[in-house]
Amino acid sequence: MKKTVLTVSDFECTRGGLTIRGQEYRGEGENLPVCVVSHGFMANMASVRQYAVAAAGLGFAAYIFDFCGGCLEGKSDGKMTDMTVLTEVEDLLAVVEYAKSVPGNDRTRVSLIGASQGGFVSALLAARLGKEIRRLVLLYPALCIPDDARAGKNLMFSFDPDNVPEVIGAGPLKIGGDYVTTAQGMDPFEAIGPYPGPVLILHGTEDKIVDLGYSRRARDTYNATDPRRCCLAVIDGAGHGFDRRADAVALDIIRPFLEGMSLIFEVNVKLSENIGFDWTPIRQTRVLPFTGGSKTAWFSGEIQPGAKDVQKTRLGRIVRFCAEYDMVGTDYTGEKCRVHIKNENLGAGWIPTLLTDSPALNFLNTAPAATAVGPGPGGVTVRIFAKAE
Repeated sequence: MKKTVLTVSDFECTRGGLTIRGQEYRGEGENLPVCVVSHGFMANMASVRQYAVAAAGLGFAAYIFDFCGGCLEGKSDGKMTDMTVLTEVEDLLAVVEYAKSVPGNDRTRVSLIGASQGGFVSALLAARLGKEIRRLVLLYPALCIPDDARAGKNLMFSFDPDNVPEVIGAGPLKIGGDYVTTAQGMDPFEAIGPYPGPVLILHGTEDKIVDLGYSRRARDTYNATDPRRCCLAVIDGAGHGFDRRADAVALDIIRPFLEGMSLIFEVNVKLSENIGFDWTPIRQTRVLPFTGGSKTAWFSGEIQPGAKDVQKTRLGRIVRFCAEYDMVGTDYTGEKCRVHIKNENLGAGWIPTLLTDSPALNFLNTAPAATAVGPGPGGVTVRIFAKAE
């Protein structure tokens, strides 16, 4: 497989007399789709660089930047005491408009990725721009900010919500009162709801800063018009601000979504204790039976008896995984159907093969597909994506 060569360069644009500074990551070619990635509260663009690199590796022109006044250590202009969620929306808009103006970029194909507060900001701008945004990815989005402001708290800050001071905090760790009063008047779900495009939300089960319930409610808000439009991928064991392990899982989920695929199956796999072995001094084969099922807006069903994962090793190194099984259930039209899944990995990633008798899911028999494997409750979670558009 040919390795993508990325070009990294600095860029600048302005918003209200302030200079926004960031970096562009792009591969070779012309007419590249655009992906703009936003960092979280008091972080900076370095914290989300991996997502820009991943997007660029898929053929995007990807952009990261420091919000004005949004970083403890950032390169953009602005004071933290002047920063609010809405000033960050304007910053993000300025970067989007800049990226659309760059020669070689396709201004009609823009996606957004946002982490924490940057996720809230990205969702707000997506609602404002509507169909101008092709796809929206929200990483543990801080949709709790308005509720926290009304409760008199914000991470390390506490205050009287009925008598908000002009400045909250001290030294370099301080925000302006406008940050709080602006958020207090917001209904985040009403504000983000108008966005009409595909949404992917990723949230960890161990997030102690933003409760998972906010992302569940966001999913339901987006899916009020189409239950297949927004997917919430819950990463077992992940906290707020993904660590390296959770990031690897998240990137495997984000890549097929950015390539235009939908999450069709989310299979929760539970391995059996009845493991079979075939052993020689050079080769070893392990056969792992498993059970489980999938429940998404596209399909709900259970794995049938006989499912197994065959793992082959040579001189102690795994050279082949192959999981093969059938699921029986109902498709999104309510019709009963069967799906046969074969997931094979020869060391260069998972390659799924899908066959179904469902007329509604007939596209699975020929559509490009991808698999992301991560931790799950009591086993692993296998997410299978396919192009349904």
